[in-house]
Amino acid sequence: MPRLSTGPNSTPPDAVADSEPTRCGYVALIGAPNSGKSTLLNRLVGHKLAIVTPKAQTTRTRLLGIAVEGATQIVYVDTPGILAPRRQLDRAMVAAAWSGTADADEILLLVDASRGIDEDTRRILDALRERGRRSILALNKIDLVRRDRLLSLADALSRQGSFDPIFMISGLQGDGVKDVKL
Repeated sequence: MPRLSTGPNSTPPDAVADSEPTRCGYVALIGAPNSGKSTLLNRLVGHKLAIVTPKAQTTRTRLLGIAVEGATQIVYVDTPGILAPRRQLDRAMVAAAWSGTADADEILLLVDASRGIDEDTRRILDALRERGRRSILALNKIDLVRRDRLLSLADALSRQGSFDPIFMISGLQGDGVKDVKL
């Protein structure tokens, strides 16, 4: 029979048996540059972990943030913005972004609603379709866009990919972010 630790930092065996089962998930945050991935990561984990600047491609490698709620632990992966690579550095960052999705339980595509479906977003939609991955869609920066435009954008995006669910959020203001916490 294995010996159990009885030190001051150990959990009594009865407490472990009666506790709620622990759940863990891995969520990759992807999107075009400056779609708000790092801002959303900071909101989801509850503190400033990722650097946020108006400069595109501030995030150059994957960054992990962990959120714990009750017996659930979610590992969020902030990835570099996905764009048409022009230089070797761009190619490396795009590869890092897609590699962040490889082991993810869920992919959350963040789209800047104020920009709509631009060329970078279209390229991401095509790549997701090719990979056959169902994703979560979050329209970000909703505080900058009229409601009727948001609804038509959500409709257009839902016809171009397999998204379930679809969220409308403002990572900066925090609107709707609580709903995204999976």
